[in-house]
Amino acid sequence: MAITTYAELQAAAANWLVRADLTARIPEFISLAEARLNRELRVRLAESEAALTTVAGARTLPLPAAFAEALALWIVLPEGRLPLRFMEASLIGASSLQGRPRSWAIDGANLAFERPCDQAYGLVLRMLQAFALSDAAPTNPLLAEAPDVYLFATLSEAGPFLRDGDLAEAYEAKLERAIAALNAKDARSRAPRTLGSELSDLMLKRSC
Repeated sequence: MAITTYAELQAAAANWLVRADLTARIPEFISLAEARLNRELRVRLAESEAALTTVAGARTLPLPAAFAEALALWIVLPEGRLPLRFMEASLIGASSLQGRPRSWAIDGANLAFERPCDQAYGLVLRMLQAFALSDAAPTNPLLAEAPDVYLFATLSEAGPFLRDGDLAEAYEAKLERAIAALNAKDARSRAPRTLGSELSDLMLKRSC
């Protein structure tokens, strides 16, 4: 069966587990799987950009929903986007003089700047977005690209309830291979290779 939605993922997990007593726990297993994947995966599928707006007179701004990790922050000016400098929250300081922010930090659940903003500024935050399926959010890029990662992560979290060490190890091994394949694909997509070099590699392999 295809696994393209939260409901289909639950159904697939139920088919693999073949344990009626675990069906009600599958949403819990999925949540635990997502917590693990959000810690371990640093792939392009998790990257997104969020448009934000500062508040005049304030030096903090709430982080967007589903935020997991910051990658970069730009301020939007008439001449284009200007990158802001990242600093540790303990080092950013807290000037009382209002102005255009130049530095930023992650402070709890907020973006923090080195000074209060003198006006509302547009920002663009590049971030890793947490994977979090639900009935209201039935799909995401990870499920669309790698449903096997989602499924085997879910089954691995069901391991303590299976009381079958060999089966639990098999699910964990499948998950590790699926994550490795996903990471390898992501690494290839980031490498500065050209189509010509890839075709040359292919022809070389065929000639060997």
